[in-house]
Amino acid sequence: MSQLKELRSVSGAPIVDCKKALIEMEGDMENALDWLRQHGTAKASKKLGDREAEEGLVACAVSENGKSASIVKVSSETDFAGKSDTFVKLACHVASATLNSNSSGVLEPQSSSVLGLEYESKSVQAALDDAIVAIRENLGVSAAIKLTTKDDGLLVAYVHGKVDPSSNAGLAAAVVEISGDGITTNPEAANEIGRKLAMHIVAAKPMYLDISCVPEDILEKEKEILKSQIADSNKPPEVIEKIINGRMRKFYSEVCLTEQEHMVEEGNPKVSKALKDQGLSINSFEMFSI
Repeated sequence: MSQLKELRSVSGAPIVDCKKALIEMEGDMENALDWLRQHGTAKASKKLGDREAEEGLVACAVSENGKSASIVKVSSETDFAGKSDTFVKLACHVASATLNSNSSGVLEPQSSSVLGLEYESKSVQAALDDAIVAIRENLGVSAAIKLTTKDDGLLVAYVHGKVDPSSNAGLAAAVVEISGDGITTNPEAANEIGRKLAMHIVAAKPMYLDISCVPEDILEKEKEILKSQIADSNKPPEVIEKIINGRMRKFYSEVCLTEQEHMVEEGNPKVSKALKDQGLSINSFEMFSI
């Protein structure tokens, strides 16, 4: 009975499955855990595999020196499951394992490039299997990105809507890469500026870094829409051009991070100006939300 209680506590699996595992493995706890992963996960996956997993959490991890970071999205079927301690730990485990990856950039979430990653001697696949057995929902890694920066850069993360204040998992998160003399001059201030910028990104949800990053086809489509809106205005061509340019500036301020008004800085200056005044610039950003 004591073994049964211990296995139930460690695995989170139903008591019936724990009893089966201990009987099959003749009381060996370690082998019983492996049995639960193999049989419990397979059973749950077969039963739950067709269910939609659209809830979940976003999690981040940043190295101590701020030179590498990760941001991941882990999915669950219900927000109730997504708020459980088991799921929070899973999301943080995936983020930490992704941070430890030798790769960088966007990682294929359902392949060995993510599932085979390890943190504290436990693979993402094993952590996922354990969580499926415990939660009994269709769980999975939806997205994973590893970011790195150069010597003059700094990566900073912000997580919004944390389920557990002590964790870095919540409903939305952003990681920003900043650079400039301001990092060397005052690292703590630069880190705070980066955190505020990440907060702004979560709130404002920019689609692109700056104007140069907006695809040409998106620009042309936007201009065509604007032209059609004032086609019957009978205004001179030069006036129409000024109107279009003005509305395009408004479009840029909505979709480009550097052109937005900083929502977390006093006076709401343009993001690019707020950073320049601090001797900084932003090189890239990533954001996920549920």
